[in-house]
Amino acid sequence: MKRFFRFLAFLIALLAFVALIVMVGATSSQINELSTQVAELSHRVQELEESNGGGSAPEPAPDGHSIRLTPTPTPTTPTPSPAPTRTPTRTPTASGPTATPTKTNRPGPAPTSSPTRTLTATRVPTATRTPTPTRTPTIAPTATPTPAPAPHFTVNTALANVRTGPGDNYPVIGTAAQGERYDITARNPANSLRAAWLQFCCVNEQSGWIYAPLLIVSHDLSAIPIASAIPQPPTFTPTPTRTPQPPTFTPTPTRTPQPPTPTPTASSSGGDRGGYLDGIRIVSENRCSHYDSDDYSYSQSVEPRIVAQQGNRIYGPYTGAYFASIRETDIEHIVARSEAHDSGLCAADSAAKRAFANDLLNLTLASPSVNRHQKVDKDVAQWLPAMNQCWYVNQVVQVKRKYNLTMDRAEAAAAERVLAGCNSTAMQFTDPGSASAPPPTATPLPATGAGGNCDSNPLGCYDDNGNGRITCAEARAHGIAPVPRSHPAYQYMRDGDNDGVVCE
Repeated sequence: MKRFFRFLAFLIALLAFVALIVMVGATSSQINELSTQVAELSHRVQELEESNGGGSAPEPAPDGHSIRLTPTPTPTTPTPSPAPTRTPTRTPTASGPTATPTKTNRPGPAPTSSPTRTLTATRVPTATRTPTPTRTPTIAPTATPTPAPAPHFTVNTALANVRTGPGDNYPVIGTAAQGERYDITARNPANSLRAAWLQFCCVNEQSGWIYAPLLIVSHDLSAIPIASAIPQPPTFTPTPTRTPQPPTFTPTPTRTPQPPTPTPTASSSGGDRGGYLDGIRIVSENRCSHYDSDDYSYSQSVEPRIVAQQGNRIYGPYTGAYFASIRETDIEHIVARSEAHDSGLCAADSAAKRAFANDLLNLTLASPSVNRHQKVDKDVAQWLPAMNQCWYVNQVVQVKRKYNLTMDRAEAAAAERVLAGCNSTAMQFTDPGSASAPPPTATPLPATGAGGNCDSNPLGCYDDNGNGRITCAEARAHGIAPVPRSHPAYQYMRDGDNDGVVCE
């Protein structure tokens, strides 16, 4: 661009120089022409003067004075005098000023005016701007309307059970893992997400149903059609009720204990005791594989379902306490996950472990202090709640029967003892308006060996600060550390690694 402007400046200077030369030449030519015209006019004037003064000169008088002679006029034919000629004024041109002859009245031929040279203005070339190319708009092709995507969901929990129908009472046919996506074919008639079940295809080549709160659903429920045919829930044949009888065990080092054989009788009016311990194997606990709580993951969204099965009460059955919100509670596994692992689930696959961890039959609510510091992973031989002991032990028996879990001899004896004195195994509720509920402390267990009151009341012996727990410092101060699972103080201590020994 700089080079272009330099060239343009040079071209303008050159044109100005040429114009100057032309103007000088034109001026010089005009001056020459004017000089010629002046000379011609002078010559013309002289000729006229000579023609007018052609007579003889006056003779001198004798006395030396001049005598003026008056000639006799000779009649002559009058000669017309030429009219004064007006010399046209030259029009100045672009070449410079032009001298204009002075007007004269002397007769004579009009001077011949030379043609006036007119300079033609030369247009200085202007730099031509290259036009910017005009962008031609591209006409977008007409978009073909894309059909709206079908309703679908993405699993939003580690593992979700897939059932044959819309409810927990339908059999499980498989699982769906987190992040998996399926198209929705129908739903149950529920109008809220918490009660909704979605039908989809397919798990194990079979159409199934999955609980909506465990999912991320792409559409509103109103946009999903209701299933035209929903299967009927399976009918379970209740187990014949039996009146439990205290079992008789003959412990020998070489003999494998056999489950007690209760005598079937009519059930008590208070409720079904689940057939006592029928179908449960009595063997020692066996951790056949490493325990990892991640294998027993469960969804926090199950809390509203726990509340629903408790008559829409946010209630802790272990202590009879009501809570203002589920945020004040813990999800409590009635049979602890590590206890179930040591009782047979260690050999199960991951789907069975997750099904156990999410089973409502094994879930309730408890305060964090009870769940995390008192019950923890203890069985019925090591811990019993302050309230609802019959309900609690009966739930343990039902869960262990459902998942084919075992009991050791101490656990079986404690379960038999509690159930033998129960008139009802239904959950009991305290009066919501009561000022207080029973304190959240464990029921003292019978003595398990020598040691007197310390075996039957370990808190009275080892809980020096009276906070309802026994610390390792207190255990060491009383000389009982390390504390194995069989020690009565173990139930009031925290076994962080679940190896059956505290303060090792």
